[in-house]
Amino acid sequence: MIGPISAIMLTLVVGAIITLLTNSTAQARAVAIVSSFIALAISIWMFLTYELNPVTHLAFEEGSANNWISSIGIGYHVGVDGIGLPMVLLATIVCALGTVYSWSESKRPNQFFALVLLMDLTLIGVFVSLDFFMFYVFWELTLLPMFFLIGVWGGPRKDYSAIKFLIYTHIASVIMMLGIFAMYYYNGINTGVYTFDMMTLLHSYPTLPISSFWKNFIFGALMFGFIVKMPSVPFHTWLPDAHVEAPTVGSIILAGVLLKMGGYGLFRVLLPMIPNASPYFIYALALFGLVSIIYSPFAALAQKDIKKLVAFSSIGHMGFISLGVAASVAAGLEGPRILAHTGAMFQMFSHGIITAVLFGSCGVIEHHTHTRIIDDLGGLTKKMPKFAILMVAGFFASLGLPLCSGFVAEFSILGGSFQTLPIFVALAAVTIPFTAGYHLWAVQRTLWGPYNEYLGDIKEIKWYEFATLAIWTILFIVLGIYPQPIFNMMQDTATYFITSGNILPIGGIPI
Repeated sequence: MIGPISAIMLTLVVGAIITLLTNSTAQARAVAIVSSFIALAISIWMFLTYELNPVTHLAFEEGSANNWISSIGIGYHVGVDGIGLPMVLLATIVCALGTVYSWSESKRPNQFFALVLLMDLTLIGVFVSLDFFMFYVFWELTLLPMFFLIGVWGGPRKDYSAIKFLIYTHIASVIMMLGIFAMYYYNGINTGVYTFDMMTLLHSYPTLPISSFWKNFIFGALMFGFIVKMPSVPFHTWLPDAHVEAPTVGSIILAGVLLKMGGYGLFRVLLPMIPNASPYFIYALALFGLVSIIYSPFAALAQKDIKKLVAFSSIGHMGFISLGVAASVAAGLEGPRILAHTGAMFQMFSHGIITAVLFGSCGVIEHHTHTRIIDDLGGLTKKMPKFAILMVAGFFASLGLPLCSGFVAEFSILGGSFQTLPIFVALAAVTIPFTAGYHLWAVQRTLWGPYNEYLGDIKEIKWYEFATLAIWTILFIVLGIYPQPIFNMMQDTATYFITSGNILPIGGIPI
């Protein structure tokens, strides 16, 4: 009998194949919705029945090391913990509701919905893989569905953006692969057993018979792959182009889930390695986060396209994750470090839900007005009052308004990080008024003021657009008021990482 993780992946594979073979829009849409919601139901069941194995500190573990292609040490080994399971839940929520949001898609619908299901599959594969070979294969496979979603269903510059996205992120992935192969090779020399098992290689990293230079090379190669995917400034230039040209559901999945692969890599791969790498990497992570946080609001303020403005906002929000990770591993009191660590994890989930509303709102504007240029909009509240409520809620959540999940995440990161990285936190806090400024400016120019009659007699938001945006909005408000279900799960994992001595040294790493 297969486990729930394999069941999710099998459901999405079969659903994608059947969707591809359908003959009409209605059939393709129906199969995609059923498949994605079955995957969502399984992930919710996993969330409700989640219980960690006290020995491995994993749940729903399947397979083992070297049980697939044993001659070269490849195994089918999957499992989740307090960061992996929320990411699986996030992927299934975003992709399932994304299929509903795309209800009216009529261009090659069988291929479109099949790609959305494959996107969901590959993302979940990254979040559950405990074998580096599987992890890397799924990491690379995420590029293909997104490449075709942008290249076929994208905007006027779709070819340029799709190729830039593919090349930019693939090069970073290849560099990351060098680090994986180096660990595989040197662990084999050291132990006589060649394996790609993630837990084995991470555990053996401190004892590899290599110089500190090569240990730092391995760590740096992996970190480079992750920060490009997040992305951190200055490796961010692929992101705005990809967002602007992608179809709306492509942007929703790209920002909501795909970017989280980079942050997930920090928690799953880099944290167990960082005690044996140069402590300067802690400063590097904090600096990448800080620069992204400072750069984001000023870049967003300069944008005329509201979708591009939202794209730049994601860069800053992801920067908080890097800052929280760096603060959680630096030497200091356990309480603040656990808070920073948990806040960085929670930011991954929170931002995924909030950004779905932001890009969904941009899509509604484009579908109904046929423009995204802020100067050409204005007064949309008069024509679309229901939509205006949801858009305002999304933008207010993004700027960090209390009672929304974004506030919980960023307050936890800044509050926890101040004890170990006070200067970085102080500089990050300076950007808060500017972040609020560009969000309020965008909402004011878009929804209020005189209505631009050149837009014609536009209609209210469609039911399927309203339903999906409303569900995402309810989620981030509920998690802003009552974050415990997700927050506590993540805090348990953060506490294990920081206080058990199995992942990070007790007391943190002096810098």
